[in-house]
Amino acid sequence: MKRSVILLMAVLWILPGEAQPSYMKRADRYSSDSLGKGRNMSLSVRWIGDGDRYAYYMLDEGGQNVYYLVDMRSGRQRRLFDNDRMARLLRPYADSLRLPTPDRLGIYGIEFDRRAPLRFQFVYNGRRLWYDVRTQRIRKLPPVVGKSAGPDFWDRDYTSDSLYYMTVSRHDLILVGRGGDSVRLTADGAPHYSFASGEAASDDGMGGPVGCWIGGTHKYLAVREDKRDVKEISIIDSRRGRPVAANRKYVAAGDEGVVRHEFWLVDAAERRAIRLDIDRFPDQKIEVPLLQPFPVAGQSAFFVRRSRTCDSMELCRVDTRDNSVRTVIRETTRPHLNEQLFEYHILNDGREILWWSERSGRGRFYLYDGEGRLKNEVTDDRFVAGHVVHIDTLGRSAIVEGYGGEQGINPHYRLFYKVPLDGGPAVCLTPEDGHHLIDIAPGGECLYDRWSRMNMPEKRRIADLSGRTVTELPGADLSEVRAKGWREPELLELLAADSVTKLYGVVYLPFEIDPNRKYPIISYVYPGPQEDLVPLAFSVDDNDNMMLAQLGFIVVHFSHRGSCPTRGRDYYNYGYGNLRDYALDDDMAVIRQVAARYAFADLDRVGIYGHSGGGFMAATAMLQHPEFYKVGVAASGNHDNNIYFQSWSETYHGVRQYTDAQGRIRFECKVPTDIELASRLRGPLLLVHGELDDNVHPASTLRLADALIRANKRFDMMIIPGADHGLPIRYFNNLVRYYFVEHLLGLPQRDMDIVKHE
Repeated sequence: MKRSVILLMAVLWILPGEAQPSYMKRADRYSSDSLGKGRNMSLSVRWIGDGDRYAYYMLDEGGQNVYYLVDMRSGRQRRLFDNDRMARLLRPYADSLRLPTPDRLGIYGIEFDRRAPLRFQFVYNGRRLWYDVRTQRIRKLPPVVGKSAGPDFWDRDYTSDSLYYMTVSRHDLILVGRGGDSVRLTADGAPHYSFASGEAASDDGMGGPVGCWIGGTHKYLAVREDKRDVKEISIIDSRRGRPVAANRKYVAAGDEGVVRHEFWLVDAAERRAIRLDIDRFPDQKIEVPLLQPFPVAGQSAFFVRRSRTCDSMELCRVDTRDNSVRTVIRETTRPHLNEQLFEYHILNDGREILWWSERSGRGRFYLYDGEGRLKNEVTDDRFVAGHVVHIDTLGRSAIVEGYGGEQGINPHYRLFYKVPLDGGPAVCLTPEDGHHLIDIAPGGECLYDRWSRMNMPEKRRIADLSGRTVTELPGADLSEVRAKGWREPELLELLAADSVTKLYGVVYLPFEIDPNRKYPIISYVYPGPQEDLVPLAFSVDDNDNMMLAQLGFIVVHFSHRGSCPTRGRDYYNYGYGNLRDYALDDDMAVIRQVAARYAFADLDRVGIYGHSGGGFMAATAMLQHPEFYKVGVAASGNHDNNIYFQSWSETYHGVRQYTDAQGRIRFECKVPTDIELASRLRGPLLLVHGELDDNVHPASTLRLADALIRANKRFDMMIIPGADHGLPIRYFNNLVRYYFVEHLLGLPQRDMDIVKHE
């Protein structure tokens, strides 16, 4: 009788109709939309003046965003304004249908006046308003006017004295001087051979140039990008009307036609431009800053050039006095340079250079003089140095990110250190266990520090630059979320396949565990190498994996050797030359350890899924180890990295430079593909790709599908019309849920709507 009841319950569980949607509602109850984000999940600090005051806002118990003003010297805290009064003051500027209320003020972009620190501007309903904290009065400000309001201001790059500006017309460089007189400095511009920036370089060639005026001189360093030899790819949009092809330039691994750059130096006074000799490496890469100018010191500008083999680079100085280009610092790191963390800073008007290098095996900063002579180490091997966030040249110190420097703290967590520029011990400013983010006051005397982990919501404080806490600020509150049944995921430290290297990740468990039941394991993967995407800072449901677990799965998300640039050169380069398979042994090692840790884990039912590089890895896992991975979902996967971005495939797998029979220098990059493994498929595999993906071309998935068909393999595939690389997240995440429920839990899905179930 008991066995019959169990069988009946199993039948009811998988029947179509009302029982089916209620099953999916289990997961939806714990989505971030259903749970909410908790209270005070973010707290923004706005520094006033040099940092002797600051303002912040938080959500109070009544649900109002309450703004506070804090005096650093006295420690006194008071309301920045009364919400009821502010709501009344804002009504004349509001829409009649959306009047402000004390709990919904809609105040954005607060900026304090440095000359009058108790006054601030803000934006409300598209209007710029001004508020005086002392008088509690508000008034409207006129719209911003001036040179920036001109119709083509962004097409012009002015000298500091506004006597000249550079612009681009029909891809050529134009100098405009006093009275609007202009001279065309070049005459051979063309689409894809242009001084223009952005889309204009391949379109009409009209707009702002790429380059910068050097210091207070009338000399301009201009960059021309040459893509004429770069081949195109085509993306087909089939959603409406006649299918349309959109073509774009795309450099793939091993291509002969690559992007090249020219540097031109313009002398505005002499109204002429000369092309500089910047060639050093065959098919070299030039680091061109797009959102900021080249570093400039005195009458010189600096730039970095790299070899196509990705193992050598040089810092170069362009000197306007003699139009010379010379190498200041040379760097060689094998097998490849760490482009994710590398940076440099020109200090003291070019007399010093702060330079990042991985030559010791762990990223460090070094101080050079302006001629490229090493002065001293700035950081040591205590931690992997990341990006610089603050430099005090007078105080001879810098604040840098640091990874792996404190015992007992996950080496992926970002901490911050104050380091002497002239050498000496570093001081950890943020020693608390968690992933940190700081904001330094304009005066450089204090900082706003906030940190969290996936099992701990954000904590906050104001600290001085010795790391001492000055004020503790309200932390995030998850009591309302926990009251709905939500629980934190578990953070684990496990071992790689070598049984030595520590790996770190997150395990999402069902909130209600039946001790008599076994739960399949699903590995959510992204192999890097440029990052691993394992969540570090707190999130209620990162990538919907917690929601996926509530369907009856153990979901794991771990880093693997080769997946993270902040763990040092050997860890980061583990997959070099083996870009397809390198992460699989570690992933299986992690899953086995998770299964050993939880008695209710089912090692015989393992699934895997991922997006982009994770989709590539998921398919590889299903093909290389079909005895271990039983079900897979591979979305937007770069299954053929030989048609993927040159910079990614050649950097992380390797490119061979050789000389052919005619004496020409050639480059070759051959990355193993999933296509070669198609005949090994044994379990259910779903391939997903967006038809408009111009990052990972749909051809990668279609080539794998073609190989599976030729191998007579059954598989599932979905091409999503109109979707780019990102995919429609809600639809895709629901597709993943349905696929694993059906194939790992054995519950056929009869519901025809793959939507969020209400």
